[in-house]
Amino acid sequence: MRRALVAMMCFLIFANIASAAVLEVGVKENLETELISLTFDNSSNEVKFSTEFYNTGSVPYKARIKNEVFNGEELVFSGWSQEEDMMPGDKKTFSMYWYAGSAGDYSSKIKVYFGDEIKEYKKVDVLVMNYVEPEDVFEVSNFRTYDDYALFDVTSRVDAENVVVVPNDYIPGWIFEQAEIGNISQNSSKLAVIKYKPSLWVPSNISLEIMSDNGKYYSEKTAEMKKEEGLAGLFYYVVDSLRISFSK
Repeated sequence: MRRALVAMMCFLIFANIASAAVLEVGVKENLETELISLTFDNSSNEVKFSTEFYNTGSVPYKARIKNEVFNGEELVFSGWSQEEDMMPGDKKTFSMYWYAGSAGDYSSKIKVYFGDEIKEYKKVDVLVMNYVEPEDVFEVSNFRTYDDYALFDVTSRVDAENVVVVPNDYIPGWIFEQAEIGNISQNSSKLAVIKYKPSLWVPSNISLEIMSDNGKYYSEKTAEMKKEEGLAGLFYYVVDSLRISFSK
């Protein structure tokens, strides 16, 4: 009888441990996100969108935002934010810019790409009232392409503040981040680095919209996405890597 009682107690103890282990292993991990806020500055030609997201799930992921701007039903712009690592509980703000070619009533649709998920939000109205004809003051030189980034020099004929480079008109399916490169003094240049992810890499052209001072200065330049080969490619890679390091 005593041995039977001991055996029964041992069985119950191990059964409880096994049950707890099963319950612990069976806890489902959640891949979730939540939009906290969406704001935009539409006081000028240069419209800045800011979106804050919250990782409300239990797993970390990489996230980025896509912004689509419509004039009625016509898609007039599609842009991507920077990519961010988001741990559970993280809250981060993603910024994007769009240059409005004219005043008018527009709308914006935000999509968040996180993990293997895509979450879409309803369109919001964007009214652009104050449009000023911009000055074309920027030039692009030394454009070079690598596996996941392109870099180039931006030169300004005037003192320009808060210069932003917005990639536009590129191969559908590719992802190009925007770049904030700060202030540029008159007749000087600054290095710009654009991160990108191709779908299937092929040589192509890309349009670069360069804007500053709330859209007072604006230039659009076309560059060729073409990788350097051989010794020239290796030389430029070393030089450009050093330039990026020293520019940080």
